[in-house]
Amino acid sequence: MTRIGRASKLGAAILGGALVLSACGSDSDGGDDAGKKNNGGGGSSDTVTLAWAQPLDSYNPTTAGANSNANGTILNGTVGGFWGFDGERGLVTPHEEFGTYEKVSDDPLTVEYTINEKAQWSDGVPIDCIDVQLWWTQQSGAIDGLFSAVGTQGIEDTTRPECEPGGKSFTLVYDTPYADWETAGPGVGNNKIMPAHVVAAEGGLSEEELLTALLDEDADALADAATFFNEGWLINGALPDESIIPSSGPYKLSGYEEGQSVTLTANEAYWGEQPATKNIVVRMVAEEQQVQALQNGEVDVIQPQPTVDVANQLENATGIQTFLGDQYTYEHWDFNFDRGPFSDSLPLRQAFALCAPRQQIVENLIQPIVPDASVKEVRNLAPWDPGYDLGVDAVAPVISEFGTTDIDRARQILEAEDAVGTKIRVETLDNQRRNDSGALVKASCDQAGFDVEFVSSADFFDTTGGLSQGTFDVAQFAWIGSNQMSGWNSTFRTSECTVEGKGNNNGCYSNPQVDQLLDDILVAPNPEDAQAIAAEIELLLWEDLATIPIFQHPGITAWGDSVQNIVPNPSQGSITWNVHEWSKG
Repeated sequence: MTRIGRASKLGAAILGGALVLSACGSDSDGGDDAGKKNNGGGGSSDTVTLAWAQPLDSYNPTTAGANSNANGTILNGTVGGFWGFDGERGLVTPHEEFGTYEKVSDDPLTVEYTINEKAQWSDGVPIDCIDVQLWWTQQSGAIDGLFSAVGTQGIEDTTRPECEPGGKSFTLVYDTPYADWETAGPGVGNNKIMPAHVVAAEGGLSEEELLTALLDEDADALADAATFFNEGWLINGALPDESIIPSSGPYKLSGYEEGQSVTLTANEAYWGEQPATKNIVVRMVAEEQQVQALQNGEVDVIQPQPTVDVANQLENATGIQTFLGDQYTYEHWDFNFDRGPFSDSLPLRQAFALCAPRQQIVENLIQPIVPDASVKEVRNLAPWDPGYDLGVDAVAPVISEFGTTDIDRARQILEAEDAVGTKIRVETLDNQRRNDSGALVKASCDQAGFDVEFVSSADFFDTTGGLSQGTFDVAQFAWIGSNQMSGWNSTFRTSECTVEGKGNNNGCYSNPQVDQLLDDILVAPNPEDAQAIAAEIELLLWEDLATIPIFQHPGITAWGDSVQNIVPNPSQGSITWNVHEWSKG
């Protein structure tokens, strides 16, 4: 495995010497193709075009149903926060243009935040106390079931912050220690501050009335506002009206063509430095077509899922920069614990684990790109993270019994359970690698005695898709995270099994022991203790077969020679973490 942020020598070997594997993409390798240029995106110097396979489906990625990498990637430049996962290693970095924060006490843990005095939404409304109160109410889960959220992640253990109307400063005081306190405050992705003045207006309230209702935790007064917050920013065929999608970042949404593209334009009301390029266009391009689109100059930047076909296309491409590196992303199967044959049957989950062709998937689909790739045994730590080997050792007894494909044993279990012929629905996102993976699952598990219906769809991640709605028996997808252990806390925590309430726990898994350990890991006094707790959690997840990890994703990013400041990011910060610095000359 390569280290984060460094070019992969393995990738160079498999993709061919014609490619330049670079962390910053500004240098040429000096080979035969060094002088060839790809202006991309039609050649316009005031527009950089990113190819992406999944559409934008919500302006509010903080809700459980809209927490997708596509939404986060496209919206990175439009809604700001105090911190982000920045740079080549995806580390937590303060965003001081938005504001500053400081831990002022360890006992009790106390963090003071100050929003930039100049910070405002693109419609001119200041970012202040009311926005913070809306954020805290949602992220803390203070009013059960009202505001959809991905997970509380520490904010549930803070006291509601005090701030005056129009105030720019607030303080979070924690009831208990919280190891990842820095990422608990308003930041990127699913932890953004959303515009409270819009929520007030759409909920039939004045800003003063909304603030009072939030402070009083008045669920009845907030009902219409919460409905808008959860559903009013969904994108159904067209962007919402400009008045309800104000920006707090260097870009704002300015155009949308369903199934075709999203356009971001420089936010002239942004108080910080204006972005290097006026327009960013995100074009919807199927992953298997992205290399050709880049080579043809139709787009400037691509980040497709690595496949053998993509690798072969890149080997023959010219005039581009390519980066192959590790990502905090892993592929897995999730069981549905709310309905279906696996919901209350550990033996059937064990039978699936024994027929699921993990090794075959890695050998056929991943090793042709990264020859030393291996099956992933630990879900929540990356192979380069401290504690990964400890986790592998902890789960070894279960892996030895259920971690290797054994069709005969799987069938024996089905026969013992009188379950031969059990129909199971395996769902995933429609792309080539997952379709290939699904075909391998069907062939293997049908042989064991299941009757597999494999379904891949373009709307799998949408708020109305199979993952959110729970129509699957087994879901195959990937989580992208960071080195913060709190990031995966909500994925396995008992929650209300509804679209709004389950957060990241899409399969509605529940184990009180795991819940307690998830609490414990957040207050672990040192990294060694946290790693030991993570190993305990992994063992319980394997014993319950809550999910089955498959492999750690390698990441491929490629861009035209004429594009500057493309810096691949291995975390959920995504490729667009520094989109405001992209330029083309």
